[in-house]
Amino acid sequence: MKLFKPFGPSIGKVELKKTIIGNVNDYCDKVMASKLKSKKLDHSSKLIGNVEQQFIITRSNFKKILEKEIIFSIKKYYLGVLGVKVKKITIDSAWIVCQYAGDFNPPHIHRGNISGVGYLKIPQTITSGREKKLAGHISFMDGRVSMPRNSPPLVQHRQTFKPKVGNLFIFPSFLMHDVHPFRGDGERRSFSFNAFVDS
Repeated sequence: MKLFKPFGPSIGKVELKKTIIGNVNDYCDKVMASKLKSKKLDHSSKLIGNVEQQFIITRSNFKKILEKEIIFSIKKYYLGVLGVKVKKITIDSAWIVCQYAGDFNPPHIHRGNISGVGYLKIPQTITSGREKKLAGHISFMDGRVSMPRNSPPLVQHRQTFKPKVGNLFIFPSFLMHDVHPFRGDGERRSFSFNAFVDS
Protein backbone atom coordinates (compact mmCIF):
# COMPACT_ATOMS: atom_id res chain seq x y z
CA MET A 1 0.00 0.00 0.00
CA LYS A 2 1.22 3.46 -0.89
CA LEU A 3 0.35 6.10 1.74
CA PHE A 4 -0.18 9.79 1.04
CA LYS A 5 -0.18 12.22 3.93
CA PRO A 6 -0.58 15.65 2.33
CA PHE A 7 -2.24 16.92 5.54
CA GLY A 8 -3.50 15.38 8.81
CA PRO A 9 -5.58 12.48 7.45
CA SER A 10 -3.75 9.86 5.38
CA ILE A 11 -4.96 8.52 2.04
CA GLY A 12 -4.06 4.94 1.15
CA LYS A 13 -3.77 3.73 -2.43
CA VAL A 14 -3.69 0.08 -3.52
CA GLU A 15 -4.18 -1.68 -6.85
CA LEU A 16 -7.12 -4.02 -7.35
CA LYS A 17 -6.61 -7.39 -9.04
CA LYS A 18 -7.91 -7.67 -12.61
CA THR A 19 -10.24 -10.50 -11.59
CA ILE A 20 -11.90 -8.27 -8.99
CA ILE A 21 -12.32 -5.43 -11.50
CA GLY A 22 -13.84 -7.90 -13.97
CA ASN A 23 -16.22 -9.38 -11.38
CA VAL A 24 -17.48 -6.00 -10.19
CA ASN A 25 -17.92 -4.80 -13.79
CA ASP A 26 -19.87 -7.99 -14.60
CA TYR A 27 -22.16 -7.34 -11.62
CA CYS A 28 -22.63 -3.73 -12.72
CA ASP A 29 -23.38 -4.69 -16.34
CA LYS A 30 -26.01 -7.22 -15.24
CA VAL A 31 -27.76 -4.65 -13.03
CA MET A 32 -27.68 -1.99 -15.76
CA ALA A 33 -29.07 -4.46 -18.34
CA SER A 34 -32.15 -5.11 -16.19
CA LYS A 35 -34.69 -2.28 -15.70
CA LEU A 36 -36.14 -4.19 -12.74
CA LYS A 37 -32.76 -4.60 -10.98
CA SER A 38 -31.70 -1.03 -11.80
CA LYS A 39 -34.87 0.32 -10.22
CA LYS A 40 -34.79 -2.03 -7.22
CA LEU A 41 -31.14 -1.30 -6.39
CA ASP A 42 -31.19 2.43 -7.27
CA HIS A 43 -29.22 4.39 -4.67
CA SER A 44 -29.48 7.88 -6.19
CA SER A 45 -31.83 9.30 -3.54
CA LYS A 46 -29.31 8.46 -0.79
CA LEU A 47 -26.32 10.10 -2.48
CA ILE A 48 -25.47 13.74 -3.10
CA GLY A 49 -23.97 13.58 -6.58
CA ASN A 50 -25.39 14.80 -9.87
CA VAL A 51 -24.84 11.40 -11.46
CA GLU A 52 -26.54 9.36 -14.19
CA GLN A 53 -26.80 6.09 -12.29
CA GLN A 54 -25.94 4.90 -8.78
CA PHE A 55 -26.99 1.58 -7.27
CA ILE A 56 -26.12 -0.54 -4.26
CA ILE A 57 -23.96 -3.63 -4.30
CA THR A 58 -26.04 -6.23 -2.49
CA ARG A 59 -24.49 -7.75 0.63
CA SER A 60 -24.30 -11.21 -0.92
CA ASN A 61 -22.53 -9.89 -4.04
CA PHE A 62 -20.22 -7.68 -1.98
CA LYS A 63 -19.26 -10.70 0.12
CA LYS A 64 -18.63 -12.77 -2.99
CA ILE A 65 -16.65 -10.31 -5.13
CA LEU A 66 -15.17 -7.54 -2.93
CA GLU A 67 -15.24 -8.18 0.82
CA LYS A 68 -11.96 -10.08 1.17
CA GLU A 69 -9.96 -7.46 -0.76
CA ILE A 70 -11.56 -4.50 1.02
CA ILE A 71 -11.04 -5.95 4.51
CA PHE A 72 -7.41 -6.77 3.66
CA SER A 73 -6.87 -3.19 2.39
CA ILE A 74 -8.47 -1.59 5.47
CA LYS A 75 -6.27 -3.71 7.77
CA LYS A 76 -3.20 -2.69 5.77
CA TYR A 77 -4.22 0.97 5.98
CA TYR A 78 -4.62 0.92 9.78
CA LEU A 79 -1.34 -0.93 10.20
CA GLY A 80 0.51 1.50 7.91
CA VAL A 81 -0.99 4.70 9.32
CA LEU A 82 -1.33 3.90 13.02
CA GLY A 83 0.59 0.66 13.53
CA VAL A 84 -2.69 -0.83 14.79
CA LYS A 85 -4.03 -4.34 14.14
CA VAL A 86 -7.75 -4.13 13.46
CA LYS A 87 -10.03 -6.46 15.45
CA LYS A 88 -13.31 -6.08 13.61
CA ILE A 89 -14.51 -4.50 10.35
CA THR A 90 -18.21 -4.07 9.55
CA ILE A 91 -19.07 -2.98 6.01
CA ASP A 92 -21.95 -0.52 6.33
CA SER A 93 -22.74 0.00 2.65
CA ALA A 94 -21.29 -0.31 -0.84
CA TRP A 95 -22.48 1.10 -4.15
CA ILE A 96 -21.60 1.66 -7.80
CA VAL A 97 -21.38 5.11 -9.40
CA CYS A 98 -21.70 5.40 -13.20
CA GLN A 99 -20.76 8.89 -14.42
CA TYR A 100 -21.02 10.35 -17.90
CA ALA A 101 -20.19 13.74 -19.44
CA GLY A 102 -21.23 16.57 -17.12
CA ASP A 103 -21.86 14.37 -14.04
CA PHE A 104 -20.11 15.36 -10.82
CA ASN A 105 -20.03 14.84 -7.06
CA PRO A 106 -19.87 18.04 -4.96
CA PRO A 107 -17.75 18.20 -1.77
CA HIS A 108 -19.08 15.66 0.73
CA ILE A 109 -18.15 13.23 3.50
CA HIS A 110 -19.26 9.66 4.24
CA ARG A 111 -20.60 7.79 7.25
CA GLY A 112 -18.61 5.22 9.21
CA ASN A 113 -14.94 5.35 10.25
CA ILE A 114 -13.29 4.46 6.97
CA SER A 115 -14.36 4.75 3.34
CA GLY A 116 -12.98 3.91 -0.05
CA VAL A 117 -13.41 4.34 -3.78
CA GLY A 118 -12.24 1.89 -6.44
CA TYR A 119 -12.10 2.58 -10.19
CA LEU A 120 -13.58 0.16 -12.74
CA LYS A 121 -13.75 2.17 -16.00
CA ILE A 122 -12.19 5.49 -17.07
CA PRO A 123 -13.07 7.30 -20.33
CA GLN A 124 -10.25 7.49 -22.89
CA THR A 125 -10.40 11.30 -22.89
CA ILE A 126 -9.40 11.30 -19.20
CA THR A 127 -6.67 8.64 -19.47
CA SER A 128 -5.14 10.28 -22.54
CA GLY A 129 -5.16 13.77 -20.98
CA ARG A 130 -7.44 15.29 -23.63
CA GLU A 131 -9.75 16.67 -20.93
CA LYS A 132 -9.19 19.94 -19.06
CA LYS A 133 -6.76 19.81 -16.15
CA LEU A 134 -8.91 18.31 -13.34
CA ALA A 135 -11.71 16.75 -15.40
CA GLY A 136 -12.72 13.36 -14.00
CA HIS A 137 -10.25 13.63 -11.10
CA ILE A 138 -11.01 13.10 -7.40
CA SER A 139 -9.89 15.71 -4.87
CA PHE A 140 -9.55 15.28 -1.10
CA MET A 141 -9.71 18.41 1.07
CA ASP A 142 -8.65 19.24 4.60
CA GLY A 143 -10.54 22.12 6.22
CA ARG A 144 -7.53 24.08 7.45
CA VAL A 145 -6.33 27.07 5.47
CA SER A 146 -3.29 29.27 6.00
CA MET A 147 -3.72 32.86 7.10
CA PRO A 148 -3.19 35.57 5.99
CA ARG A 149 -4.55 34.82 2.54
CA ASN A 150 -1.96 36.83 0.62
CA SER A 151 0.99 34.75 1.87
CA PRO A 152 2.19 31.34 0.63
CA PRO A 153 0.16 28.49 2.19
CA LEU A 154 1.72 26.84 5.24
CA VAL A 155 -0.39 23.69 4.91
CA GLN A 156 -1.51 21.78 1.86
CA HIS A 157 -5.26 21.45 2.04
CA ARG A 158 -6.09 19.66 -1.27
CA GLN A 159 -4.74 16.47 -2.82
CA THR A 160 -6.00 15.52 -6.29
CA PHE A 161 -5.62 12.19 -8.08
CA LYS A 162 -6.18 11.30 -11.73
CA PRO A 163 -7.87 7.91 -11.33
CA LYS A 164 -6.80 4.81 -13.22
CA VAL A 165 -8.65 1.52 -13.59
CA GLY A 166 -7.69 -0.60 -10.58
CA ASN A 167 -6.89 2.26 -8.19
CA LEU A 168 -8.47 1.85 -4.76
CA PHE A 169 -8.25 4.80 -2.37
CA ILE A 170 -8.86 4.25 1.36
CA PHE A 171 -9.49 7.29 3.58
CA PRO A 172 -11.16 8.44 6.82
CA SER A 173 -14.91 8.84 6.27
CA PHE A 174 -14.79 12.43 7.56
CA LEU A 175 -12.33 13.51 4.87
CA MET A 176 -14.09 15.90 2.48
CA HIS A 177 -13.77 15.00 -1.19
CA ASP A 178 -15.33 15.79 -4.56
CA VAL A 179 -15.32 14.50 -8.14
CA HIS A 180 -14.80 16.89 -11.05
CA PRO A 181 -16.98 16.63 -14.18
CA PHE A 182 -15.57 15.66 -17.57
CA ARG A 183 -16.80 16.35 -21.12
CA GLY A 184 -15.76 13.41 -23.29
CA ASP A 185 -17.59 10.24 -24.29
CA GLY A 186 -17.54 7.12 -22.18
CA GLU A 187 -18.29 6.01 -18.65
CA ARG A 188 -16.34 6.77 -15.49
CA ARG A 189 -17.34 3.82 -13.31
CA SER A 190 -16.37 3.37 -9.67
CA PHE A 191 -17.54 1.69 -6.49
CA SER A 192 -17.54 3.16 -3.00
CA PHE A 193 -17.96 1.74 0.47
CA ASN A 194 -18.28 2.80 4.09
CA ALA A 195 -17.13 0.70 7.04
CA PHE A 196 -16.99 0.77 10.84
CA VAL A 197 -13.71 -0.37 12.39
CA ASP A 198 -12.90 -1.61 15.90
CA SER A 199 -9.21 -1.63 16.74
